[in-house]
This record gives sequence, structure tokens and C-alpha cells, in this order.
Amino acid sequence: MKETIKNWKVSFLLAAVLYLVLGLVLLLWPGTTAAVICYAFGGILVVYGAAAILSFFLSRAAAFVFDLFLGIAALALGIFLLVRPQVIISILPIVLGLFILVDGLLNLLRAFELRRLEYQRWGVSLALSLISLALGLVILFHPYLAAEALVMVIGGVFIYEGVSDIWTIFMVGRLTKELRKRMPIEVDPIDVE
Repeated sequence: MKETIKNWKVSFLLAAVLYLVLGLVLLLWPGTTAAVICYAFGGILVVYGAAAILSFFLSRAAAFVFDLFLGIAALALGIFLLVRPQVIISILPIVLGLFILVDGLLNLLRAFELRRLEYQRWGVSLALSLISLALGLVILFHPYLAAEALVMVIGGVFIYEGVSDIWTIFMVGRLTKELRKRMPIEVDPIDVE
């Protein structure tokens, strides 16, 4: 179990660093980044769709019609992304706003968990999560902002999310050490496998 908790901590930390990197890229190169993302996804979907369609027709085993449908849909969406990336760029803020909103809700749950564990500074984590929720809502309900400006705002929010998540991970680790010092027990449930 101790190994599982370490893996969770590492994965949360990697996600936070990814937020920081993605935020910097979006903040520094907003227009280029959005277009490159659309073209990259479009290219990947075209290749996947074409491969799925070819695989359906070349397969000697019983092929499913669903595979053919999925290939056609992926190919069509890929071509659409390559031809009309502006449409995707216009809905990207809504998708990212939802993502930030969900992450803010997860941080809110972590804040209440810190409160339940009687951590004195749980209010800071609560405030950070509420700010995340507010920023997610702003992005979600104001998609009429200029796409490039909104991508820059999203980049700034991702940087904030990364810093916020790193701070929360650090505080949870610190609290765990404090609790182990204050309440020593003979068998640590984290060490038992």
C-alpha cells in the first residue's frame, strides 16, 4: 500500500508539472499552440481512421461493422480538424474549462480531507480550490472572448493549477509526517501489504 501511495503522489506531481509546462506553452504561443494541437490531432485521427478502414477490409477474421464505423468517423473528424481547425479552437475553451472545473472539485475534496484530518492550514487549500473552480467557471461561461486571449488565460490558469497542486501535494505529505510523529502506532497501516 505504501508503494501505491508513493505512485499516486508521483502521478499527481507529474500532472502538476504538466499543468505548468502546458500553461507556459499556451501563455507564450497561444495562436500557434491551438492550431498545432488541432493539426496534430487531425493527423493522428486521419492515420487511425485510414488504418481502421483498411484493417476492416483486409481482415480475414470476422470484422465488426463497428470497427468500420469507428474508422470512418475518425477519418472524417481528422479531415475536419485539418481543414477547419478554427471550429475546434472555438470549442477548446469549453472543454478545457470543464477540465479545470473538475480538477477544482477534486482539490476541494482534498481540502475537506485536510480539514477532517484537523490540519490547521486546510483553509489555504480550500481557498486555492475555490479559485480554481471560479477560474474554470469563467473560462466555461465566457467562450465569446477572443480565442487567442482565452488560450492565454487558460495557460495562466494551468500554471496556477500546477502551482496549486504542487502546494497541496507538499502539504498533504507534510501533514502525513506530522500525524505519524504525533500519533505513533505499532503497525503502520501504510506499511502493511
